[in-house]
Amino acid sequence: MVWKREGVQVFRREIYRGIHVDYWIAIVFFFFFTANMKLIVSRLHCTRFASLRHFSAKPKAVLDDAVSTSISNNEMKYRHHPGVIARTPVFPKWALKEIHDVLKEKRIVLKDINESAKKLVQHLNKRHPPLEQHMLPEKLLKVVDRLNLNNPGEGITMEDIDFKKDAKSRIILKQNVYNWQPINFDKLTCLTYLVARGVQNYAVLHRIFDEIKLRDKDFRPQTLFDFGSGVGTVMWAASEIWSNTLKEYFCVESSESMIELSERLAKAARPKIKEVYYRQYFPLSMNRTYDIVVSAYSLFELPGMASRIETLLKLWTKTENYLIIVEEGTNAGFKLVNEARSFILKYANSKRRRGTQFAHVFSPCPHDLKCPRFITDDTPCNFNVLYHPMQFLGGSKHKPELYSYVVLKKSKRPEDDKQWPRIVRAVLNRNNHTICRMCTNSGELKEEIFTKYKHGRHMYRCAKTSKWGDRLPLHFEQQESPEDVETVSEIATKNEENT
Repeated sequence: MVWKREGVQVFRREIYRGIHVDYWIAIVFFFFFTANMKLIVSRLHCTRFASLRHFSAKPKAVLDDAVSTSISNNEMKYRHHPGVIARTPVFPKWALKEIHDVLKEKRIVLKDINESAKKLVQHLNKRHPPLEQHMLPEKLLKVVDRLNLNNPGEGITMEDIDFKKDAKSRIILKQNVYNWQPINFDKLTCLTYLVARGVQNYAVLHRIFDEIKLRDKDFRPQTLFDFGSGVGTVMWAASEIWSNTLKEYFCVESSESMIELSERLAKAARPKIKEVYYRQYFPLSMNRTYDIVVSAYSLFELPGMASRIETLLKLWTKTENYLIIVEEGTNAGFKLVNEARSFILKYANSKRRRGTQFAHVFSPCPHDLKCPRFITDDTPCNFNVLYHPMQFLGGSKHKPELYSYVVLKKSKRPEDDKQWPRIVRAVLNRNNHTICRMCTNSGELKEEIFTKYKHGRHMYRCAKTSKWGDRLPLHFEQQESPEDVETVSEIATKNEENT
């Protein structure tokens, strides 16, 4: 037993001695290796970062030169840069007084009509266009699938469903098929619409007209065509923006009660609205043209896509310069506006047309390509404007109104058009940085984080003071291209040779 213990102890001492020697050899080798590699790696890494630090594949946002010069010379304030649109249009005092007098003459209880106005607004916000016939079979198949899901094993087909007798099938059908009906604008409904939508419609149209006047300073319209004129808010806003030049207004409105109400309000307008002509139907003669043609909140009243396309074609033929389409800022409203935008651009720029004609999107899009919002997601491309509700109806605070619109101009896009990006969502002001979501002239949605360090003080402050719906006076510059930068392998080869 003794020799075994001595043998084990000798064996352990030899192992420890070997490990000890190997340990010191490893330490010496490690320090020798790191001492030599440290110089090579440090040179390699330093050279690499020095060559690549200024390279970025992301284009850089640069403030417009003219705007930058004006701000530097104290000729312009940040919050008044040329991309800013009017914030909160003021509703005319004469209109408030006249509306109050009309309700008083008709002996309308303000509380009752206020409640009716809220219900009408809810109905308009939830409204959808009528279902097209080619989409009906798809909706009916959804009803069959739903019934089979609730009644497994029965194998229900379309022939087995009797919508007159089966209450469940009727309920499912109503959930999948919107029951569109045109609004009957009698006298009471006209007054309700005036209370519910008068201020909002005026604020939206005033802002759109104000942008046209701001950007197209040489445009002095003399005639205006208003399709679906309603209570006349388009005339009120246009007469205030171009009070010195507009001389004639042509209004198409199918409701007699609405025409009577609009005539009374137009007589009380300040500044005075001059020549106004009303028709219940679209004029037969298409020879006469107008400087501005507007369709505001009227496409939902048409019975289908064919009727909408026919109307848009007539409106485009009627305009000499601008065609303006405005709808609710909902998904349904945005789809109708985008439908009108796509049709006019395809029609005007079609190579098969006999006569040469051009069209481009003046606002809000900085491009004539397909709408990126419509392609990428289900979020509507809409904007908001603040308005002050009528005080005699209990309005005390400003409220936002969402709307979708497009302004099409009957001409080529000017060569000097800078096509500044449009802010399509609320600007997020954070600590030392500002986030803007924009639609660019390349037809893409882009999110940019602006800081003083990266973009400069002027660009950062312009972005910070901008709001949803404004244009940012900037362009994107492509950074140094990858072909101009040495690759990492080339740098490593040179460093090895130098070493």
